[in-house]
Amino acid sequence: MVGNVFTSVASSYDLMNDVMSGGLHRLWKDRILESINGVKNRATLDVYDDNLQEETTIYVCDMNPNMLNVGKKRAKERGLGDNRSLIWEEGDAEALKFEDDSMDGYTIAFGIRNVTHIEKALAEAYRLYSGSTFCICHCM
Repeated sequence: MVGNVFTSVASSYDLMNDVMSGGLHRLWKDRILESINGVKNRATLDVYDDNLQEETTIYVCDMNPNMLNVGKKRAKERGLGDNRSLIWEEGDAEALKFEDDSMDGYTIAFGIRNVTHIEKALAEAYRLYSGSTFCICHCM
C-alpha cells in the first residue's frame, strides 16, 4: 500500500516538500551537492587502508523505483545526468545493503517520516557511518 502511494506521488513529491519546508529541502540538497562537487576531484587518502580515493560517491537510495526514476530525470534536467558521483540504488532505509562503516555521511531528510520503524532506520545510519561516501535516502 505504501509503495503504491509513493508510486502515485513520485512526480509531485518535491512540491509536497516545498510546501512543508518552505523550499528549504532544495537548499539542503544543493548544499550537499556543492560540498561534494567542491572535493570530488580532490584525491584523498583513506586512513584505514591506505587506498587513494579520487572521487566522492553519493548513493541516492529509495525503496520505490518510481521515486528513483523521477530523481534521475530531475538530476539530468539539472545537468547532473553524466555525474558518475551519483549512484542510484533501490533500497529500504531500515535494511540497507551497504557494508558497515562504509559512509562518511548519511542524510535521510524528510524520509524519516516515511519509515515504519524509525529506530531501525537510525540504527542503519549509525551502522553505515564512517568511510568515503554520502548516502541520501528517501529524499527525492
